[in-house]
Amino acid sequence: MTSRLDEPIALVLILAAGLLLVLALAGKVSALRLKRDGEAVAVRGLIVDALGHDPDLLAWPLTAMVRVPLWSGSPVTIRVIGEVPSKELKRAALRRVKQTAIAKLSVRVRIKSRIGVAPRAATRAELRTARSG
Repeated sequence: MTSRLDEPIALVLILAAGLLLVLALAGKVSALRLKRDGEAVAVRGLIVDALGHDPDLLAWPLTAMVRVPLWSGSPVTIRVIGEVPSKELKRAALRRVKQTAIAKLSVRVRIKSRIGVAPRAATRAELRTARSG
């Protein structure tokens, strides 16, 4: 025969176990997100270095935003953002990013261009180099 206190105790134990499971899962997801954020910073550094080592692209304000998905198997998304004065420079920047991704990364990559082509960007870059020079 069970007493009237056994049911509430069992319910409290089940709820406590469920809460511990939820906390453990949240901890695992948080640790995974932190790891992925670190990977995104590393990939962004590779791309920014690649763009910075190209003398043709050095004067233009190009940067990369990287998103590493939480679950492995999904492609890493690299968005290249900035402005250049010609379509040739835009193609050169995207080609440089693609070559770097293929050579240095062992995961699938999706590259999205947010590079604008504006001939007036040439005069701004020339002014910037003249001021710093």
